[in-house]
Amino acid sequence: MPVISVEGEWLNQLLGQDYKVEELADALEQIGCDVEEVIDVEKFRCPKCGHAVEGSLGADVTKRCNWCDFEQEESFVKIGESQVIRLDLLAARPDLFDIGGISRALKGYLGEVKGLPEYEVLPSDLKVIIDPAVDGDDCQRPFIRCAVIEMEKVDDITLIALMKLQEALHWGVGRDRKLASIGVYDLSTIKGPITYTTIDPDADTFEPLGQAGVPMTGRQILEDHPKGIAYAKLLADHKRYPVLKDADGTVLSMPPIINSEATKVQLGSKRLFVDVTGISLSAVVKSLDTFVSSLLELGGKAYSVEIVSPGEEAIISPDLSPQEVEIDLSAAKRWLGLPLDEESLTESLQRMRLDAVPVSGTENTFCVRYPALRTDFKHMVDVFEDLAIGFGYKNIVPSYVGQATTGQSRPEDDTSELFRGVLLGLGFTEIMSLPMTTEEHHFEKFRLSVPEHYARIANPKLKAMTVVRSHLMTGLMEHLRENRRAPLPIRFFELDNITVLDGDAETGAYEERHISIVEMGKEASYASIRSTIDSLLFEMEHEGQYAVSEHVSFIPGRVATVETGSEVQGVLGELHPEVITNFGLDHPVALAELTVMKIV
Repeated sequence: MPVISVEGEWLNQLLGQDYKVEELADALEQIGCDVEEVIDVEKFRCPKCGHAVEGSLGADVTKRCNWCDFEQEESFVKIGESQVIRLDLLAARPDLFDIGGISRALKGYLGEVKGLPEYEVLPSDLKVIIDPAVDGDDCQRPFIRCAVIEMEKVDDITLIALMKLQEALHWGVGRDRKLASIGVYDLSTIKGPITYTTIDPDADTFEPLGQAGVPMTGRQILEDHPKGIAYAKLLADHKRYPVLKDADGTVLSMPPIINSEATKVQLGSKRLFVDVTGISLSAVVKSLDTFVSSLLELGGKAYSVEIVSPGEEAIISPDLSPQEVEIDLSAAKRWLGLPLDEESLTESLQRMRLDAVPVSGTENTFCVRYPALRTDFKHMVDVFEDLAIGFGYKNIVPSYVGQATTGQSRPEDDTSELFRGVLLGLGFTEIMSLPMTTEEHHFEKFRLSVPEHYARIANPKLKAMTVVRSHLMTGLMEHLRENRRAPLPIRFFELDNITVLDGDAETGAYEERHISIVEMGKEASYASIRSTIDSLLFEMEHEGQYAVSEHVSFIPGRVATVETGSEVQGVLGELHPEVITNFGLDHPVALAELTVMKIV
């Protein structure tokens, strides 16, 4: 998973306190983040785009910018260093993808604030008009949501955080820009209204980010620009490419590929326009809500955008209104095993930046309000996880269960281990085959008639899996066929369950543990397989009683049954030449199959 770096000093500024970085790392572990380490990193200035670039781990210098892809022989100029917490991103929690979201969570967990964060979205006069062409036969990227963010001033660390959050959301929510992609622009370079429309990939041009003074068509960007090459597959089937244009016709971006150079965010930018486009409305809304909420935690102010589609009601975006879910206190106590009451439940959830109030007319039901950015709440149990974190894993006292039980192996498994050890010692190799096969392989190739009643799959997904096996011989023969060019002799065995139909059983069938043994080579015969069975039974402290038998799968006169009372019984002998050739083999094959234990 992707790893992000959170600067300790900046995190303390957002918290309004002076925690040790190690304390912050420990708190992040407690709320579910996977912290890798606390390290010092250096920062360098890109001489081309002016962005601050973090040095790579283990490298003394930095020569390449990960924003504009500029690279040079000499090292970039070092501008400072900082202590950072490195942590893995958790795809289920996009609200913890950046320092803004992390500070929001830590404020509650560390007791700086309590309860639900309320975000105000003020109205603006900016309008986005959707051209129906973005949802036509030539272009399929129909959804868009937007916002305006006003910042005090975009500086180095804010710009780095903004870009990192953008890429993290592309990974975690947008599925590498397929479902949703984010564009951020300097609003002072844009004249409203903005139109979400399409362009001819071979005729219309604009200057993509990092290519000032170099107009390129959409197709040229996909073929020559680094970002275009990386994400060209997302527009491969489009005859026209989606773009955002302002009132003067200036192209803002060609989503989901690249923004334009003319509208890029720069150091000192104060008003930002944010758009999220995609093919999944859910992913688009989640990305925008998370992105905007994080910028608000960094001191920004949010303004809404009116999105207009012909013939449809206008949409005001973003909508950061809190959502609600009901939970049951008794269920929470049962799931978590915690001594919860109304007070402790409320306090624990407030610590996780949630609000909870009792539902009138009920005894144990609570209405939990959570911010729109918490896209991981799908069920009541998701709230229970936050409840446990808010209660504090460190505060949970371990205790023994009221009725202790000790796990132990099943009898058939103990017996199987003994069989397995003996056969491995005799030089056989264990195989594992699929428990389902076909009538042809399971019956007909063994010269057996297909029975009237057998374990058949009612709605098979594959033609090769229509029968639940009633013996293990099929798997062994198929393995011999796959290994027929291996040096002879070949010796395999399989130990597994088969299905036996039984009208008196509760389910109409039961499982039985079998062992099947096969040997192929010029020495394979009744005598060789008999000697193997004798050795096996001797080591298991059994004595076999053999009797002449008839079985259509074996050569007449070279097949017998064996039993040891009621515990082990089976058949052994030399396979009929027709069975051998049915499986594409051309050497003698001796085979035995024994019952290990009936499994009730």
